Amino acid sequence: MSYKILFSNIGYAKGINGSLRQHLDFFGRHFYCAVPVQEQVLAQLKAIIKAENPDLCCFVEIDSGSFHSAQFNQIEALLDDLYSFHDIADKYGHRSFVGRLPLHRGKSNALLAKHALNFERLYFRNGTKRLIYNVTLPSEIPRDIHVFFAHFSLNKRVRMRQFEEVRKIILDTSGETILLADFNIFQGFKELFPLLNTEDLIVLNKESDPTFTFSGRRLALDLCLCSRSLAARLNLRIIPQPFSDHAALLVEIDRT
Repeated sequence: MSYKILFSNIGYAKGINGSLRQHLDFFGRHFYCAVPVQEQVLAQLKAIIKAENPDLCCFVEIDSGSFHSAQFNQIEALLDDLYSFHDIADKYGHRSFVGRLPLHRGKSNALLAKHALNFERLYFRNGTKRLIYNVTLPSEIPRDIHVFFAHFSLNKRVRMRQFEEVRKIILDTSGETILLADFNIFQGFKELFPLLNTEDLIVLNKESDPTFTFSGRRLALDLCLCSRSLAARLNLRIIPQPFSDHAALLVEIDRT
């Protein structure tokens, strides 16, 4: 048996797949996206969840209800009898001025799970997107495993400082670690050096397997890093998402 984790950047359920044509045709959705469009996207996401049957879902770029989403809370649309445990929080931090601005209000990260899990919200000191979730996996999984997930800055200098911050958080956390994120490393895996310059973490993705599309550009931005001692028990698959410019990641942990 395995424990499955889905990491997904859903692009605020705007239904833009990364092609230049869709960016042009649906440009207005960046400012206001009608509820039926969001419902169609979330139905596609629920189909992926049903097919892959993850135990834990980790979402970035999800809307908790704002002017842009017609006050539609996207995590609530994903709840059902099987997936009822959830949390959603402003990605900028509850004290952030940025999160209260009209263009940013409602932009969140969220978790969804079959069963209740212990978790905490942590925050970067640097950048505007500051939220980091730390989710502790169930005790029946051998060893103590923490799943961190986040959305790193588009600004390279800020991103490097955030990498140093999350590395320190991981080093100060007992047990083994999985780090899932949209890393925004537009210059490639060499940017991961602050996280990989010790023997503690390795990256499971291959740089040649893209997860992000913008027009003709394809990059590996959505990544899974993990403790080196945990890597042999993990399997990573990239799951296409036709409604987003990002693919999802599915991580399976061998429980044996």
